[in-house]
Amino acid sequence: MKRIKRRLAYAAVGSIMAAGTGLVGASAASAAPAPHVSSCDNYRNTGTVWTANCRVDYGQSQSWTRCSDGTYLYGAWVGKGYWIFRGDCSGHGRVVSYGHTDR
Repeated sequence: MKRIKRRLAYAAVGSIMAAGTGLVGASAASAAPAPHVSSCDNYRNTGTVWTANCRVDYGQSQSWTRCSDGTYLYGAWVGKGYWIFRGDCSGHGRVVSYGHTDR
């Protein structure tokens, strides 16, 4: 959070939050890679819009949102830094689920 860059990254995609986590008890060779987003805070969800402040440590990450009418919204791919992830389901119902994914 020392490096503060804020940009809107409009969200979406579907299913459950895509957060890469390591497997407990797995060997180093078979463990899942660490997620690019190390932390998020200040989550807000008004029902139609959600936001969170997230730190991307390396690589690229993208926010996603699934709306109640089945629409999936994707945010811009962002690199290393501190970003505001956001999804806006206005015109598509309410926020059903949201999160981030890495590449």
